[in-house]
Amino acid sequence: MPEQTNTAPKDVRAIVVQLPDAHKGSLDSLDVKEGEGFSEKVVDAIEMIGEETAAGLLPAPSEVTPGMRYLHSSRTIHQLVTDRNRAVGIYLAVASLLLTASGAIFHANPRGELIIPIDEIQRWCLPITFATLTILAVFMAFLSIRTRVGLIYEVAKMNALLGLPIGRVSRISPLSVHSIMHTILSLGGGGSAALLSVFVIRLELPDAIHLAVELGILVGILVTAALIALYVITVNYTTSDRRLQARV
Repeated sequence: MPEQTNTAPKDVRAIVVQLPDAHKGSLDSLDVKEGEGFSEKVVDAIEMIGEETAAGLLPAPSEVTPGMRYLHSSRTIHQLVTDRNRAVGIYLAVASLLLTASGAIFHANPRGELIIPIDEIQRWCLPITFATLTILAVFMAFLSIRTRVGLIYEVAKMNALLGLPIGRVSRISPLSVHSIMHTILSLGGGGSAALLSVFVIRLELPDAIHLAVELGILVGILVTAALIALYVITVNYTTSDRRLQARV
């Protein structure tokens, strides 16, 4: 059997010569104009290299160095932190917009006859607003959990590249920025759920004012505690030492 080498086949090298320089590329270089079937040749050559490598026919060492992996993890961490900040910012912006719109509806006195009377719109605008904010808080809480899990895995990868123990990654810290921002989302969702409960109970029992307030506070506390508990349990379970060791 002939000795295997790490060099690419001649047809692949011929295609690579025709590719534009990535450092000097522009939008024009993305448009393949080298003749019919040129892009198919590139794709076929790349697939052939992948198949041969997977079959062990080209046992070339990986050209991705530990330093490159470290930089990639650092870049991923930056993206995850941006996503976390964006989630809280989106929730606060939507809450501000909806409450401002509800205030404008309360002061609205349109002329003419509307398909839906303005009294009905004013009656239902706040319950719909708080229901929307409650649902949005749940989705943003899941996004916060996802970003926290991703951050822990990326930090574990960086520690592994540096020769540090993976288990030293801090998962839950009450005073960390991520925990504080998740608590803000949880409080927003719990407060919205509490006000929504007050409106719903008053809709069924108009005279039960004290009961509506008490049950609303209880619902708000339960929703807030549930979102925080979901964060703590999910992060601790998903990023356990056993799972980190298996995936890093």
